[in-house]
Amino acid sequence: MHKLDISCKPEKFLLSDSFTISRSKRNIIKVLKVTISDGIISGYGECTPNKRYNQSISGETQKIKEIAKLLNNKFDCDNIKLLEQFDPSPARSAVDNAIWDYKLKKINKSIWEYLKIEKPDSIKTMATIDISSLEKMLTKANKFKEYKTFKIKLKGILSDFKKLTKIREAYPKKNIIVDANEAISPENLMNYISICENLKIEMIEQPMKPEFDKLLGKIKSKIIFCADESCKNISDILGINNYYGAINIKLDKAGGLSDALNMCHYAKENDLLIMTGCMMCTSLGIAPAQILATYSNYVDLDAPLFLAEDRNNGISYESGRMLIAKKILWG
Repeated sequence: MHKLDISCKPEKFLLSDSFTISRSKRNIIKVLKVTISDGIISGYGECTPNKRYNQSISGETQKIKEIAKLLNNKFDCDNIKLLEQFDPSPARSAVDNAIWDYKLKKINKSIWEYLKIEKPDSIKTMATIDISSLEKMLTKANKFKEYKTFKIKLKGILSDFKKLTKIREAYPKKNIIVDANEAISPENLMNYISICENLKIEMIEQPMKPEFDKLLGKIKSKIIFCADESCKNISDILGINNYYGAINIKLDKAGGLSDALNMCHYAKENDLLIMTGCMMCTSLGIAPAQILATYSNYVDLDAPLFLAEDRNNGISYESGRMLIAKKILWG
């Protein structure tokens, strides 16, 4: 049994430009970096608390301290199930991912070798275009024109579709999904879907607040509905699979890589398409999620593209794809 020290520290990273979704605007991201060390080998994880779920840096820090208190002197890197005593959260995710990193370094194997999954050279990811002026959104679309799929953030109101129409006109063959982040009202839903169908939008992510999910079960459309806020962790899957055709799996929601992998398997058993997503984070925050991409129909791991400066040894993006994280970063 290894006696491990678990610690965390808050960090801030500036964005290269403001990033706006329907409910918030930010110029900086605040993350927690977790370190698990035996004094020789250290493993790392990261999480981004989300105000949408009433999370904060101080709150998740306290949870990490509680997790550390339980694990101290009771834990080795093969006893990860102790984390199941805690509800899924960003704190648990960061610890879980740090445990994975520590274990992989200890046994000198990559995550790909350990899980016996063929390591790709790179992974195709979509690029997000956040809410802004039409001119600025078109400029960002041009910046990301090498990416096969755009995720367009919208406010959920019909006036947004002037912007979406202009982007579609500029990129007639591009795969486009839209993400309203719960902002569409039930009264606007059918108009919203009709316009999206006319513009050949492939997917609408989290159109309304979760309490209105049942309305989606009555709609006949070729557009895929993807659950994000409606599907935080594995316990939510059976509750939404009559309304959604896909789920967005994020490490911070799932509680870490361990449960995110379980969510992938459970989603497939229930005939749900999978998107691997992320919070606004650094390369350390998305490195563990790269393994989920092998199970996914859609990959949205572009957060480091919006940082003014990423971590050292960050993930590189080339020609619409992301390269695989270096072992020195994670895994």
